[in-house]
Amino acid sequence: MKKYILILLVALFATAGVSLRAATPKTKTGTVTYIVNMHCDNCQKKLTDKLSFLRGVQDCDVSLKNKTVNIVYDPAKVNESRFVETITKLGYTADKVKAADPKKPTDAK
Repeated sequence: MKKYILILLVALFATAGVSLRAATPKTKTGTVTYIVNMHCDNCQKKLTDKLSFLRGVQDCDVSLKNKTVNIVYDPAKVNESRFVETITKLGYTADKVKAADPKKPTDAK
């Protein structure tokens, strides 16, 4: 009898845990890319360090080869102007890259 009650309790808690996870709203994320006038590995490291630790930044990819900074962030915690402000304070320029229009066909050959 104790065995059946234990199994019933485990099943009840497992079901409750699944329903709680399903009810938790997922946070929205934003993604922005900037072209930055960086020149060396030190520039890349400086930008990565400062931008990665801003509140709300979930991922920051700084590419020296492409001279781009790609940031994934939580719009409820930080806005894009904060990124530009941080990049500018470090002594660089930040030109936002516009996202490709999904309605326009690409010239893939």
